[in-house]
Amino acid sequence: MKKVKQEIFTIPQAAELCGVSRWTMRNLVTSGKLKASRTHGGHYRILGKDLESFILEKKMFPYSNNQTRTKKILIADDDDNIRKLIGEMLTRSGYEVEYASDGFETGMKIVEMKPHLVILDLFMPKMDGFEVCRRLKENKDTESIKVIAISGFPTKENMQRILDCGADLFLEKPLDMRNFKKKIDSVLAVTAEQGLLSRLVHTTNHRIQE
Repeated sequence: MKKVKQEIFTIPQAAELCGVSRWTMRNLVTSGKLKASRTHGGHYRILGKDLESFILEKKMFPYSNNQTRTKKILIADDDDNIRKLIGEMLTRSGYEVEYASDGFETGMKIVEMKPHLVILDLFMPKMDGFEVCRRLKENKDTESIKVIAISGFPTKENMQRILDCGADLFLEKPLDMRNFKKKIDSVLAVTAEQGLLSRLVHTTNHRIQE
């Protein structure tokens, strides 16, 4: 592991370095697991040496801008065959895959794994895909997660409704797997570009402040 050269980190900076969400990093700090101080304005600041010690102790592998993190995809569908079919295709392509079979489980998995993409069936037990998507997009901690909605009931009303809830794309079942894979790659490529742009803007702002 390369030594942490920066002397002081904010919560977002430390989270990006460790490859975790800001929410997770804030929890580590507020629970006392990671040492930090607070400014007069109430913002947390983490010393580079403390962050490095934490990374080494927890055997974490810090993310650098020259590395590519495996994209995490959550497949949410109550049809076992659909989950298996999509999951096998994505696993072969190198994606990290998790599964959920109802709306409630989907919500729990989203919080736990913070996927880059949710493949979301519209009609599932306990909570339908519309409500799952609406809640995901209204939460500032999950609003950046991409959503591809799928359904065997591809009416104009269903399509417009899920897009209004914030879904990035709607596809009808049965899925053309080759085209579906291209759509997934395309959506996640946009996510990667947004992440790179964010890092560039952050670096530029940091230099301006200096």
